[in-house]
Formats: sequence, C-alpha cells, structure tokens
Amino acid sequence: MLDWIQANIPPWLPLLLVVHLVVLVTVAYLILLERKSASWMQDRLGPNRVGPYGLLQPLADGLKFFLKEDYRARSVDKVLFTLAPVIMIVVIIISIAVIPWGGIKGTTQTVDITNLWRDGHSLRAAVDTQAKTISADLPRFHELISDVTVQTVPAGAGLDSYPGQPTVVLELGNDLDPVPAIDLASGQRLYATFTTGWRFQIANLNIGVLFILATLSLAVYGVVIGGWASNNKYSFLGGLRATANMISYEVPMGLAIVTIVLMFGTLDLNQIVEKQAHYWGGWLPAWNVFAHPVTFLLFLVCIHAEANRAPFDTAEAEQELVGGYHTEYSSMRFALFFMAEYAGMVTTSALMVALFLGGWHFPGLGGPDAVNPAVTDSLSLCILRAVVYFAKTIFVLFLFMWVRWTLPRFRFDQILALAWRGLIPIALAILLSTALTIYFFGSSSAQFVSLRRLDGWMALVMFGVNVVVLGIVMYASTLLPIGPSINRRVRIPGSRYNTAALPKAPAAMPAAGSASS
Repeated sequence: MLDWIQANIPPWLPLLLVVHLVVLVTVAYLILLERKSASWMQDRLGPNRVGPYGLLQPLADGLKFFLKEDYRARSVDKVLFTLAPVIMIVVIIISIAVIPWGGIKGTTQTVDITNLWRDGHSLRAAVDTQAKTISADLPRFHELISDVTVQTVPAGAGLDSYPGQPTVVLELGNDLDPVPAIDLASGQRLYATFTTGWRFQIANLNIGVLFILATLSLAVYGVVIGGWASNNKYSFLGGLRATANMISYEVPMGLAIVTIVLMFGTLDLNQIVEKQAHYWGGWLPAWNVFAHPVTFLLFLVCIHAEANRAPFDTAEAEQELVGGYHTEYSSMRFALFFMAEYAGMVTTSALMVALFLGGWHFPGLGGPDAVNPAVTDSLSLCILRAVVYFAKTIFVLFLFMWVRWTLPRFRFDQILALAWRGLIPIALAILLSTALTIYFFGSSSAQFVSLRRLDGWMALVMFGVNVVVLGIVMYASTLLPIGPSINRRVRIPGSRYNTAALPKAPAAMPAAGSASS
C-alpha cells in the first residue's frame, strides 16, 4: 500500500492538504490567542466559558458567524460587495504555497565526471550531460535539485578519504552562473555531487520571495473594492487609508528584502534558508537576524503596517470610521475579511522566519551534508523541521499581539511620516552599505565566494554596518527642519474659550498641627 502511494501520489499533495488545514485551524485559534493575550496583559481571564480553558471558543465564534443575518444594504454593488472578501482570502491562501517548511527529502550521489569534462572541454556541458543521465533514472515525482557541487581530488586520494571543499557550485539550467576555469594536474579527478529527491514544500519556485510579495500586494484590492462597493463614506475612507498604507510600507519592506537577496544572490526561499543553516564560531546560528538586526526590525514594522494591525490600523479605526472598510459587512462575508487578516499575518510571519530566523534550521536538525545541510533521507526529520518552522512562526505572531496591546494607534499623518521620513531612508542606507560591504569584504571570504554564505567575520562586519548606519540616520534626523505642529492651538472667532479666564488655584490648606487663631 505504501509503495502504491509513493508511486501514484505526488509528495506535494498531502503536504498541501496538511499545510492549508493547519493554517486555517491556526487562523481560528489565533483569534483565541489574541483574546487570551489581551486578557493576560490587562490582568483578566479572557474567554473561559466555552470548553476547557475556552478552547472551543473559536468554534462558537464560527457558529455565530454562520447563524448571523447576511445583511446587504440596497445601495451596495452586489457583485463587488461579495467579490472583495473572496479576493482577500484567496490570494493570501495561495501565497503560503512557496514556504519551505522542512528542507529536502532526498539523497546525494557523487559521480566522477573527469572523462566527460575532458571530452566536452566545458564544465557546464559535463555537469549538464551527467544531470540528464541521472534525471532519466529518477523515480516518479522525484527531481534533480538545482545546486551541484564540483570538487577536485588529488592524485592517489580516494573521494571517501578526501572530504575537500567544492571547487565550484553550479545551479542547473542557469547558464548565467560564472564557471571558473579548472585545470587538472596529472592523476587528479573531477567529481560532481548531485542531490535528488523532493522539497518539503507545496510549490518550488526559484522566485518565491517575489511570488509572496506579488500575491500579498493583491490583497489590498479586496480592501479597496470592499470599501468602494459598500457605498459608505466611512468604508470608502478606510479603503483609501489601507491603500496609502500599502503603498508607503511596501517600499521599505521591499528594500529590506532586497538587502537579504543581495547577500545570497537569489530569490529562492529554499536557498536563503539553506545559506543560514550553519554556525558562526561553532555555536551561534548563522541567522540573518544577528547579522542584520536593523533590517529585521524594519521588516517587522512593515508587516505590521501591511496587515493593517495596531498601531497601524487606521483603515478600520472604530473611533473614527465605525469599522472601516468592512462596516457594511456581516455574517460570513465579514468572517472572510477577519480570516484573511489573520491568514496574512501567518504568511508574512512565515516569510520573516525564512528571511531572518533561519527557517527550519535549529541546532541538531541539519543533514549530514556539510555543503547542503537541507538534504536528509529521513521523513521524520523533515516533519520535525516543519514543526520548528511553525513554532518560530507562532513566536512572530505573538509579537503582533504583544504590539497591539502595548502601543496606542498612530495618527494617519504619523503613519505616513514614519514610512517616508524614517523607514525608507534607513532601508536605503542599509541596502547601500550592504552592497559596499559585499564589494569590499566579500572577495576575502572563502565561504562567501564558494557557497554564498556569511562567515563569522562577514557577519560581524554586517552587524557593525547596521549599527553605524542607524547611528548616522538618527543623528541626521536631529538636523532636519521640524515641520509645523499638527496639534497647535487655533483661535476660533466668537469662542468663549478664547477669552475665558483660567480658574483660580485653590487656597493652600493649613499645615497639620498649626495653631488656630
């Protein structure tokens, strides 16, 4: 039975079902976690009536949404009114497909390509020829993973007794890879290591970062269409605010992502995670949060704004807009907006884990291959990695809730000023300094040249650059001219408050024990 399943069911199909089921259940229980976090920070109990410790509260909330009246005002655009929440939930669920949950379930094989290299006189041609031979013999649903390492072995030394570093790392099908000239001495052999198997991922795209950004940016259409189709001025104003938020904070978020892409030279989330799966100094995980702490904080602020979460939730501010873009919504249409908000938080948190927190990497979960520790032949290890990835995502989601119940809502002008006068200059400075650091220090790092990994020295330089750039920007901000005060007092003609005298200070009370006359 197991053999039939492996031969006829693609590995991504059960992973698709499990991931989307887990995400939807997580969305339901994130609402409970939100309410429990609020009660904890406000020193109260929170939901504790439905089920033990309130664990069935999400089911009660879902049942309430199903049973509520599906009200729709006469003046709304009927088609767009229904289409708006559908757009939001669909594009956000699609975006989760490229998250690399557990590395590579597969094996590596090393092949002698010396004769192919000598016959073809091209390392690229020799590797591609051997790759076609291996691909022809692969089991169904297995693939040849893109990275190929090539190394030379001295004369008289066997491959097993010579675990040398790769001479070059090639990406299959990418003719733009720089292929250095290799000159074999007499008796030397040339070996290429190929990885075969399948990725613990629903969809393997080499532009995974770009795919997530593109799909998440479509979610704002749901907000804008919902606000416009409601034919309500408060809803429409909420949609406009959400659009301004999206436009403003996508710029620094994109610059923060480009900084990471610049370091590793790829948009593939798998490779970005794999390049972090090692240690600095033998003990510190090589996660980008330690090399780029300022970029990490930039990205954290931006995903708060992209999700319209407090303190950036002016698009649905109850005190100003009643409910914002979903004021006219009820029943399951409103529930879809609610679910889309939390599902978007899951996606952006998972993206942050891949970019800055090492993805599935955790001490003791690396594979036996030193060049590509993502490869393992153990399905249990892949599942354990996925659990670690999910736990990191939950940690970032808790930060969302911590911030919501800690900081007050910003004014709309403050939100835009933070993006354009604060985050964008810092992100530009970090990006430029990272490019200069790679240019001046990258060639002196053997790991960075051969494997595109940051070694401890490069990471220390990147950290120092972050600190220096942040200090320079903060000092420069004190030299900028200060604009007019938004909260200045305005004299209103005829107002009694312009001329009314201030109340007199109360008379001082006699000191205790003083003598009375």
